[in-house]
Parts: sequence; C-alpha cells; structure tokens
Amino acid sequence: MISIIVPCFNVEKYIERCFDSIKNQTYRNFEIVFINDGSTDATLSILKEIINNYPNLNIVVYSQDNQGVSVARNTGLELANGEYVTFIDADDFVFPDFLQVLNDNKDGVGLSVVGITGDGFNIKKTSFEGIIPKDKFVYEFWLTQHLWGSVANKIYSMQIIQDHNLSFDPELKIMEDMYFNMNYCQHIDKIYVSNQQLYYYPKNAESTMHNSNFSNKMTIIATFHKLLNLPLSKSDHEIIELHQVNSLIWVLNNLYKNKELEDFDQFKETISKEFKKSNRLLFLKKGWKKGSVRYLTFLVYQISPTLYENLMLLYCKFK
Repeated sequence: MISIIVPCFNVEKYIERCFDSIKNQTYRNFEIVFINDGSTDATLSILKEIINNYPNLNIVVYSQDNQGVSVARNTGLELANGEYVTFIDADDFVFPDFLQVLNDNKDGVGLSVVGITGDGFNIKKTSFEGIIPKDKFVYEFWLTQHLWGSVANKIYSMQIIQDHNLSFDPELKIMEDMYFNMNYCQHIDKIYVSNQQLYYYPKNAESTMHNSNFSNKMTIIATFHKLLNLPLSKSDHEIIELHQVNSLIWVLNNLYKNKELEDFDQFKETISKEFKKSNRLLFLKKGWKKGSVRYLTFLVYQISPTLYENLMLLYCKFK
C-alpha cells in the first residue's frame, strides 16, 4: 500500500481539487493521510465532509496546532501504514496515472520519480527516462531538471525511512525537502526517473517561497550548512557550494525588496558574513551556469557591496 501524506494549512480554496485528483487514481491500493496543521479557515470542515462522503476510501484526518509543513509531514510519517509513501501539497494536484507510474517503477531502486509540470516555475520538458546511479545523484538533483528537489513527485520506502530514522527538519523553512532527499539518498543506490509529467504545481503566492516572511527565507542559510555536512565526494560538495553562493545572492536580493523590515540591518550583516565564508572563487569560475543576471549580481556584490546596495535601492525605487 502507498500512503499519501497531504499537509493542510488554510487550503479551503484548493483541497477539494487536490482530493479529487487523488480519488481518481488508476492505482487503488492507497491511503490518504491529511494533516490539518492548525487551519483557521474551513479546511477541517471540508476534510470531515470528504471522509463522510467517501467511506469506501482509506482516509485519515489528523489535526494539530500549526507547526509548519515539516512537522506536518513528520506527523504523517508517524501515522502512515503503507510500505511506501509519497507527499502531495494540498494546493497542488496529480494526474490519474501518478501513483501507477510511481509504483510500476519502484522495484529494484530506492526511489521512483515522475516529472513535474505547472505554471509555478519554469519547467523544461525532458525526454530523459531511466536509472540514475548513486555517483550521479547530487549532479542530477542540482544541475538537471530530471529529479527536482521536491518530495512531491517521488515515492519512498517506509522501511528505509524507519530504519534510518529519517524525518523533516522543522527549523528549515526553505529547501527542507531537498535536505530530506539528500539524507534519504545516502541509503539507496539507484533512482528510476519517468519522463511522464504527472504532478501539477500551480503558482501559489501564499507558499513559503513567495510569501513575505523573510525570516523563513533566511533559514536557507541553515539548510546549506546541513547539506555541506553530509558525507559527500569532493565534486558533489562543490556542487552544493556553488548553489550555496547562488542562494545567498537570491536571499540578498529578496532582502532589498523588503527594505522596510525592522531587522533589515541584522539580516544584511548575517548574509554578508555567510557570503565571506562561502566558496566565492568557485562561483566566480562556474557561477555563470546559474544564469547571467544572478552571476552579474554576484560580480557587483563581490566588487563592491556598497555599489550593489545603491543599485538595488535604485531598482526598488523605480520598479
């Protein structure tokens, strides 16, 4: 059986669409574990109605105080009864063959993956399909669009999760799913990737990546600290270091777009210290791979943080 864990926080506008996509799966041996994470809207009422209207489906609804998506997913893992588990965000939806394709390709590998589509980010359709060996995991996760860092388009072995006491880190609000994947992949040797795009990710301005809570964005610094402490090869370590600098530029740009923040100076100082400790030489050599705009931003900040600040303030003034 596959356990589908769906964290829910104030998703009254989306949850029925998400549920409809799950109940219409061609693969039928599944349970749905809804975690109501302290919703203050009609989410819980809708979930109760779903249980009443579909008594033939294996559905669990569990309510807890609001503690964030990581704790919600961890609660789901504790309640799940399946041999395998997948995660679906309540504001997303899946196509009818989502579970079937994941299940068909899970044997003999530690992770089965399908493609993502949607209007939430720039997705290039890939024709890649097949096995990815362990020595290519980090490269494929970070430098291609074959795997994605999300946990939403994958099926995991509950045995591996339980044997190695794997869970989501509640302190991380950004890229917590990538950190989970990197930990999980320490214990497997192969990943199977299907090129079928069966998970739909709509753009949601209320998501963590898009919301205005800048403290959440700052946790990306801690995420990279943890990622760089994983037992990685030198080449894999450099891939993470490259993305660390890229993420520092991203969070710095976001900071200046929120110049009115009360803790602006403190955030700026923290980012500056992290930037100085990061592998800037590596980014100078290879950072262009992350795009010309991000690379030029890095160069300006590297040459003169004051010049960068003046340009950002000018940009924010006239945008």
